Amino acid sequence: MQRLVNVTFAVLALFAAQASATPNLLISPGAATPGTDATFVIHTPGASWSQAVQVDLGSDIRVSEVRLLSTELLAVSAQIRSGANVGLRTVTLVDGQTTLQVADALRITVPSQVGQPGVPTAANVIVNPGFEAGNLNGWIPVTWVISNVQPHSGSFDAYDSGGSGGGGQCLRQNFNPPLDSNLISGFSFWLRQPDDLGIAQVIVFHQNTGVSVGVAFTNDDDTWTPQTFTNLVRPNDFVTGIHVCGFGGGQPTADDSWADDFALDYAGSTAVESSTWGAIKSTWRE
Repeated sequence: MQRLVNVTFAVLALFAAQASATPNLLISPGAATPGTDATFVIHTPGASWSQAVQVDLGSDIRVSEVRLLSTELLAVSAQIRSGANVGLRTVTLVDGQTTLQVADALRITVPSQVGQPGVPTAANVIVNPGFEAGNLNGWIPVTWVISNVQPHSGSFDAYDSGGSGGGGQCLRQNFNPPLDSNLISGFSFWLRQPDDLGIAQVIVFHQNTGVSVGVAFTNDDDTWTPQTFTNLVRPNDFVTGIHVCGFGGGQPTADDSWADDFALDYAGSTAVESSTWGAIKSTWRE
């Protein structure tokens, strides 16, 4: 039975073209296994393809359909033959007199022996998601600092003093290469604020369509509140970063914010830590 390959890997490659401008190329997923069906999304910022564009992934991969999602974005359906050669290969795009050829853009791999082969999994790709490194490595903290005050789990969390203490800035993490938004299955974290009607701003940055913004509300009793903002991830795009901006509701109590246990679950990816909070609290999600 042929299965849809959803192995996650975005490959960024520079390539030479006959056009005067040389755009970048993103192909996601960037890997597939022999004997499967796959749907690839190829993004070439700065290109201008027509309906006549053709995609060549090698003689042992049969391209069954090329759909033009935009002048820069293609959806390619393909069958990876059972005897396909394992390793890196060249991706070629041809449209009239324009030919773009990208070396080592796609990888054919042997099926994973962990779990059920061919079935995508989701893993947390946030670096230092629970701050258990004892620092803010992986993050751009601005006014946030490491804290050990009542963490949601483990020994550490991140703290911001809010507007009353000169804080209220964004705790940020960027992704390079950007993440295929269609492969993101969840974005969540935990937030604690002592302020009555405490709030925080949550931002997801996209490569093509800009930002999506949400507001996180917290409990009035200074307890940890679960936050889920998967709805901020826009389809058919690439996520370049996430921001959480700590500030309160302007009440008499302090505008402090604590954040912990971030999870951005990315299908088919490899977790950056051996255990992820996203997996642990999957039973809590509806």
